[in-house]
Amino acid sequence: MGSAKREASLDKERQSLEAAYTDALILALGDCARGRWGLFHQNSGIVPAHLEERHMPESAKQLERIGIELASVRERLGFADMFAPMQRLNELRAAHGPNQPGEPRLAQMFLDELTA
Repeated sequence: MGSAKREASLDKERQSLEAAYTDALILALGDCARGRWGLFHQNSGIVPAHLEERHMPESAKQLERIGIELASVRERLGFADMFAPMQRLNELRAAHGPNQPGEPRLAQMFLDELTA
């Protein structure tokens, strides 16, 4: 019986973290769409890591913290897949190339997807 209670509590925490992640993602995407680079890591390897960390918007840092906690809770609950908005962000981060839109445009596109 205790295990079912624990699992229900953990599932409630997952739902809360998913809502917090979505809110934080929208905030971080808004910051990025307004010109704050760092959310999509497009300058990784170009800018020294200590400078990249220092200039990353606080909204993106908060999103990372929530994402780590959410991934941990989902793993403990046995979810094999990632939370859909987190998966989409990872896909956009992985896409690199000369014709890739810049971070502000990418952020606006993703924001439009989320709010459609």
